Amino acid sequence: MNSTTPQLTPSPPQSATPHLPAAGARSISADRPTWGEVFAQTAPIIGAPAFFGPPVIVVLGPWLLLVLLLIGPFALILTLLLVMALAGALLAVFVAVIASPYLLIRHLHAHGTDRAKPRAPVHLFPKHRVGSGRLGSPQPKGMS
Repeated sequence: MNSTTPQLTPSPPQSATPHLPAAGARSISADRPTWGEVFAQTAPIIGAPAFFGPPVIVVLGPWLLLVLLLIGPFALILTLLLVMALAGALLAVFVAVIASPYLLIRHLHAHGTDRAKPRAPVHLFPKHRVGSGRLGSPQPKGMS
C-alpha cells in the first residue's frame, strides 16, 4: 500500500528528549520566561475590551473572591472590614442627621442678619412721655 500523503508523527516533548547543555548554552530553566514577561503577555488578555464578551477579570473576579472567602483568615478579615465600613457609614449618617439642624440655623442666622435688619425700631405700643415743660404752662402739674 503506497500512499501519496505523508504520515505525520508527533514529535516527542522536549522534556522527554535527553538534553545535555553544552558549555555556554542556556539551560532549560533559563528558557522559562520571567514573571515580568508572563505578566506582559497576559495583561492585554486580562484587560481586553468587552468586544468579544466580558473581560476575563469580570468573569474570573467573582470566582476568585469565592475561593478567597473559603480561606478562613481572609473571610474573617473581609468580614471585619465590611463591618467597620458599615459602622463608619452609619456613624456618618447619624452625625449628619444630628448636626444638620444646627448647621442650618447657623447658616440662616449668618446670612439672614445682614438683610433682615429693621430700618427703624418697631414698637407695638409707643410710649409718649409728657413732661411739664411741654405743656406751655409755667405752673407745675397738679396745681391750678
